[in-house]
This record gives sequence, structure tokens and C-alpha cells, in this order.
Amino acid sequence: MAKHLAKTEKPKKKAVIDLKEREIKIPEGKRKKRANAHAPKQEDTFQTAMLNKTLDRKFSLYELALAFLALLLLVVAWFLPTSGPVRLLTFLVPLLLAGFTYLFEAFQEAFMGIVLGRELIFSLASLLAFCAGSYAGGAAVMVFVKLSDLALAYVERIQSEKVSALYALRAEKANLVKGSDVSVIRASELKAGDVFEVYAGETVPADGVILDGTSVLDASSLVGGSFSIPVAAGSTAVSGSVNITAPVRIRATDDQQNSTCSTLIRAAENSWMHKSSQERLIQRVISYASPILVIAALALAIAPSITTGNWQMWFTRSAVVLTASQLYSIVQSVKLTYDCAAAYAAARGLIFKGHDAIEALSRAETIVFDKTGTVTEGRYRIKDVFPKGVSESQLLFLAGAAELNSRHPIAQALVTASGVYASDIKVVSIEETPGRGVCAFIDGRNVYVGNAALMEEHGISYDNPSVPGSAIHVSIDNRYVGHIILDDAVREGAFDALEELRISGVKTSVLLTGDVHSSARKIASVLNFDLVKAELTPEEKEKAVEYLMTNRNVNTTLAFVGDGICDTEVLRRATVGIALGCLDKPEAMEAADIAILGENIHMLPKAYQIVQRASRAAFRSAVVFGAVKLAVLIFGAAGVFPLTFSALLQCALVAFEAFSAYYVLNYEEGTPKPRIKWRKGRSHNERSDENFI
Repeated sequence: MAKHLAKTEKPKKKAVIDLKEREIKIPEGKRKKRANAHAPKQEDTFQTAMLNKTLDRKFSLYELALAFLALLLLVVAWFLPTSGPVRLLTFLVPLLLAGFTYLFEAFQEAFMGIVLGRELIFSLASLLAFCAGSYAGGAAVMVFVKLSDLALAYVERIQSEKVSALYALRAEKANLVKGSDVSVIRASELKAGDVFEVYAGETVPADGVILDGTSVLDASSLVGGSFSIPVAAGSTAVSGSVNITAPVRIRATDDQQNSTCSTLIRAAENSWMHKSSQERLIQRVISYASPILVIAALALAIAPSITTGNWQMWFTRSAVVLTASQLYSIVQSVKLTYDCAAAYAAARGLIFKGHDAIEALSRAETIVFDKTGTVTEGRYRIKDVFPKGVSESQLLFLAGAAELNSRHPIAQALVTASGVYASDIKVVSIEETPGRGVCAFIDGRNVYVGNAALMEEHGISYDNPSVPGSAIHVSIDNRYVGHIILDDAVREGAFDALEELRISGVKTSVLLTGDVHSSARKIASVLNFDLVKAELTPEEKEKAVEYLMTNRNVNTTLAFVGDGICDTEVLRRATVGIALGCLDKPEAMEAADIAILGENIHMLPKAYQIVQRASRAAFRSAVVFGAVKLAVLIFGAAGVFPLTFSALLQCALVAFEAFSAYYVLNYEEGTPKPRIKWRKGRSHNERSDENFI
């Protein structure tokens, strides 16, 4: 399983994943123009319009009662001992009950010149059957089409209700502060820079920064689990969270439309805008297959009738082929399956930015982890201090002063341990090098605080750490004054989460970190990673991900998991970028394809299982649909399948597709998890080579 990072090749630019090719291509630039890439072309206008018309069919108890009444009358008419005009009328009643809307829309399509309209084709099939004397078959077409549409509309309604429930997370009103006055306005009217107050028990209407007050915000409804955030002046407030204890005053950093809560709702509502390659492939096939099948059905009605004179038989067979020529329900069912997965995930704090992201993650066999903030807690603590020529307190003070403005977890730990404040010392300038450290000009002296790579870059001799951990070296005016060892605890449940991913189908797990080798090996050994690469800058992490993408297995993808602090570019570069714990990190949420709002790492295998279930259900629906439609076409044209049985079979097919989507939407929380077994131990030399360690 040896991997090498020596020769990194740039991946070819490809905007979308295409199933018709043998290999899934790697995107570059991370779908910056996704909406334009997936916008329908001019030649697809008809196809898109017809699909949307199908999707606009609404479910109601009235329509359901009407459909079942029509079905009952169809069965009764079947057994009635009637003949001639009386029998025609007995079947005409269920046809009109179930198909009046279809007949009216068919007239509209004919008037507008849409000769391949869905309703027009079904109406034509029913008319051909009645002309051939197959009254039962003609009525069955309309009745079973009605029931099929209601089955899909029912699941779509449940999915819409799940999405609508998310709107309850968003505040309707806001307490706007202007001077000494507080007025109640619509939350949608808030703009960036506005100041508002949130009292205890109220929902934060927009993302912002706490100006005054101390409280606790409950974000459980956003992340799908218990999650509270203590806040004070300077802390970030996330929209959709509930203020628990005391009033706080907040300055909005953006309007409500662009808030975290609104992003979560849009992810559930608009995931269909970025189609999976499976949907695009099916739509392309349908755009050619449907017209061909309609022409073949009409030819089957005309040519043999003229030759044999038995027009009744051929009209009936033609009606069977016409009903089988309408293939749009498969597009609807696949779309609905992915929509259900997105809705289910959004209710649990998982943002899927499109069907393409769901499909890509379902094929991920390699998952790359950034260490800090993902498999570890990202909360460093001082383990040991090794001063050289200065005291321990002086060494910590210098390190904390230089790191005052950095957002990196190590920097925050140093600032906290040193107890330094901006007013304590005069810092003229600070230059931060991601993945290395900072260079600060403090009280007229150059101070370097960072890892060994920063010391080597400036030609400063340093001592090798004698204990494991993340070593931060400090120098003053190119004079080495010691190093500080920090430790980061493994995130609770990280081992179980990684093992669950392996059992679910992940073949290779890779750890990338900027820490020293000793610290990286320790974490990799505890969590049983397959490959590990240490002492990396953000640019080197990006190159490592690029290499792994170009050397992955055919028709698989690579996912990268990070916290979005120093790895936003890697999130954009990976086939599937997953940001963990990005509730208060808008940059990470923007860069990633999949955002996990909470910090619970168990949501990662859950996300992987959700997308696998959705992908399998969509694939299963497509295969079964194709097999049934092919059987109906062959045996219907041969006269083996009568029209009534063909209509019933196709109705059962759509019901199966609806059940598959419903199965995804109602993914059981109590589903037994696979037993996690400790894999047989191997040394890291056996799992990876010297170029990757």
C-alpha cells in the first residue's frame, strides 16, 4: 500500500463527474460556476419543462380518494356482464374520474404543439385502446398513471415537510437597536452592521459578533445533537441557535438570507440544482429514447394494420408501447431519492451542496484527514517548556505575544498559557506563514515562533525535542531561546468513527499534519491510519491530496476532511471536501462540498452511510426501471402482456421507486451499527513507506 509524493501531477480540469466514462475525473477549482455548468441548454428546454410539470403534481386526500374510486369502478366494470356501448360507458367513468386532468393537459399540449408531451402520449394510448375495443386497458392506463403520480407526490410531500420543518429554526423577528431605542422588525430586514438584541429564550436571527453580554447559545437544533456554545463579548453568534441564559447584544456580520441557518435550509431545498452524473446520463438517454419509442409505437399501429387488416390487435399493442415510452418517472424518482438524502441530512446538521456531492462521497474509497480539529480536539495544552538562556515565563510570554493575532489552535493555546494581552507589549508588525509560524517585531526585536521548518528557513540552529508532541521553537534576533511542547488530545470517538468508515467501504485512511513525525506517528498508531505524512505546510498538503487523487482507483473518489482553519484550499481541491465543526466558520462552509456543522466526528460515518444508501437506492431504481420497461416493450409489442397488465406493472414499478426514496428519507437512527473490530496490528513501516512517513 505504499504511496509516494515525490512526483505530483496536476489533475485535468473537469467540472462534473460523468458516469459514461470509465473513470471519474477530478475537478479543479471546485465548481465555482456550478449553477452555470448545470443550467439547461436550449435543446433541453422541452425535456426540462416536461419533467417540472411531472414534479408539480401535488398529493392530496381528495386526489387519492378520487383515484381509489376510479380503481374501484374499474374493477367493478371489469366484472360486469355488459357489452357494446354500455360496456364502453362503464369504463369511461373511471377513465374520466382518474384522467380528466390528464386529458385537459393533453389538449393544452396539442394546442401548443408539444407533440411528445407526457399527458398527450398517455391520452393517445388510452384513445387507441378504446378505438381497438380494449376499454379496460384504456381506462387502466389513466387510473394507474394517476396512482403512480400520487405515490411519488406523497413521498415528495413528506420530503417537503421535512424541509419546511427547518424553517422553524429561523427567527421571524429581530430586536433592532438604534441608539437607545429598541424596535421589533422582521428578521429578513436585518443588514450587515445592524445591532440587535437577543433575549433569553429567543432565537438568534442572523450571524454576528457579540458586543455585550455573557450567555450560552444552544445550537442543538442546527447540529442535530446536544451542542451549546458559551459566548461573551467578541464571540461569534450563529443564526438559528437559541439564547439560553441572559440577554446579549450582537452586531450582524451578514443579512439573514446569507446566514448559517438559511444556508442549511437552502442546502435541503436546492440540492437538486446540482445534478448527479446518474441523473444527467438518464436525462440524455431519455431525450433520445422517448421520441424513438413514440415513433415506433405509431409505426406499430399503422404498418401492420395496413398489412394484416387486424387493426384492433395492433392498436392495442401500440398503446402498450406508448405507455412504456414515457420514461420521465425514473428521473423524478432518482431526483427524489437524492432530495430525501439531503433533507434527512440537513435535519442533522449535514449540508450536502448538491446531488453531485452525494454521489461523489458514495464512491469515496480514500479519505484524507487533516489532524488538528478533526481526529484531535484542536485544543492544545502546554505539555513541557524547554527554555535556553531565558526563564520559562519569558519564553511563554514571547511566544504568546507573537501569536496574539493568529487563529491557529496552537497559537491560541500559547496566548492562553502566557497570559499576555495586546496592551502588555508593543508589537509593531506580525507576519504569519501558514504551516510554519509567525515572525513578529516586538519592542524593537525580531521574534520567530514556529516549527523547525521556520527555524531552518531563517538559518537558526535549534534543539531537537526530547519528548513527543508538537514542538514550537522560539528565537530572538536569530538567537535560539528554547522550545515549547504542546499536546493535542485525540477526539473522543475518533477511533470508532474511523473503524465504522472502514467497515462501510473506505479502503484507505490517510493522515496529513504539520506536526512533527513523533506526534504524527503517535496519533496514527492510536487511530490505525493506513498512511501518514507529517511536517507539511498547507501547500504541501494540497500537493499530497492532488497526488492521491491522480493515483486513486478507477471510478472512485477521494474525500478530504478538515476543520477549515488552514485547509480551505485543500477542501476546494479535493474531489469531495468535508468541513467538520464549521458552524462558526463561514469560509470552511463555503469551500467544502459537504459541511458538518457540529464537532461530533460520528456524523462523518453517518454522512457516508446516508450517501451510500441514497446512491444504492437510486441505482437500484434505475436498474429495475430499465428491466421492467424493456420487458413491457418486448412482451407488449409481441402481445404477451395485455394493456391492463402492462399499466399495472408500470404502476407497481413507480411505487417501488417511491418506496426506495421513502426508505432513504426515513433512515432509522436505531439501525444496528456494524461491530467494530480491532484490525490486526501492523507497524507503520509495513503500512507505508519512507516517502510518506
